[in-house]
Amino acid sequence: MNHTLEEQLEEAQRQLDAYLDLATDQADDDTFVARGNGFCDRKYSDDFLEMQIAQLTARVANLRHKINEP
Repeated sequence: MNHTLEEQLEEAQRQLDAYLDLATDQADDDTFVARGNGFCDRKYSDDFLEMQIAQLTARVANLRHKINEP
């Protein structure tokens, strides 16, 4: 399915917003998730969230640039 740049931007922005919300919620919540190995950890690592946010921020910026090109 071929999505327009605007649709791709909308989807990337939704994903970015979701990860930003998740990072905020996780930072505010001290609840830990039990792992199969017996250790407890957060559901998502801070590094993972930062990487996803950085990638999506770059994607949103790139799509905005492409849309605004003459």
